[in-house]
Amino acid sequence: MKFVTKKRAPLTNRTALLGVGIAVFFAWNPALCLLLGHPGLPLFVGLILLPLLELAAGKYKGPIPYWNFWALRVLLAGITIQGILGAFLAAQYPLWLALLAGAGSGYTAGGSGNALGHELGHSRNLWDRRLAKWFFTSVCFGHYTQEHGAGHHVLVGTPKDSLYTTASDNLASFSKRNMIKQFRLGVEIARARGNLWSEVYGPIFFYLVLNGILLVVAGWKAVVFLSVQTVVMYLVDASITYIQHWGLHRRFVNGRYERVGPQHTWDCSNWITTLVSFNNCRHVDHHINPGKDLNGLENVPTAPQMPYGYAVMGTLANFPRLFRRFMPKPSATI
Repeated sequence: MKFVTKKRAPLTNRTALLGVGIAVFFAWNPALCLLLGHPGLPLFVGLILLPLLELAAGKYKGPIPYWNFWALRVLLAGITIQGILGAFLAAQYPLWLALLAGAGSGYTAGGSGNALGHELGHSRNLWDRRLAKWFFTSVCFGHYTQEHGAGHHVLVGTPKDSLYTTASDNLASFSKRNMIKQFRLGVEIARARGNLWSEVYGPIFFYLVLNGILLVVAGWKAVVFLSVQTVVMYLVDASITYIQHWGLHRRFVNGRYERVGPQHTWDCSNWITTLVSFNNCRHVDHHINPGKDLNGLENVPTAPQMPYGYAVMGTLANFPRLFRRFMPKPSATI
């Protein structure tokens, strides 16, 4: 694993190694906590520890790890496995602890898992895309991989986009609309391409089969764990996509939408967020240059900037007045 140390932050590789440790810890802490007998701890890590670390890091610009793709594959495979095996382990605990464990695992799946699945879903390597599909299938989100590339990237900032949001939207109204639109758009794209089973209905079927196996082998609390994990994953994903695109639209000019530019996506430069999202928070560059892998993504200073990291802003998004108080007013209009 290589490290990029930029002149603006002449730090030693020891700090970059710390960054790797932070990223891996947040990706795999649900499995670690279950094995150590603390199933409720991952939710505390996600809801409390991560926002505090983001606030502590502030505008610090530490070295960012250069991720070998085999490391990304191992990390995503581990997140997928920990979500399934976690259900077996959680079944041994009282119901309230199984619920907390499922929520903590869902937080990780919605953060680190989604970021890695998003990256490998963009890969030209067939097995990377299959691994991403397997992960998303395990959280009943299989339609995402095709809808994201053929839908969101094409339609971003326009009313048909599943992630389209206005400045007056709150997280609750966005989340409900987003989940429905994302699924419908996934069905529309899959039907047009003739792969409705493999891209939409097949993953749902295998998710139900997985629940059936867990019910027979581990009991009903394992199904509760997996269900809670799925719901929380959706909620975390919705909060991230909400803050990434809140109120930013492409103008309709001369019969077509303007080209995607820096003004159409929110950027985030928080060091902790950059680590745990595997550079996914450099979202502006990703939309302008979707062919770049995560190691090549850079922050774009001319883009709208989030004042804090994803965990902080995602938490504030649950409180509309506070969110609007801290988030700059969006300037791009349709």
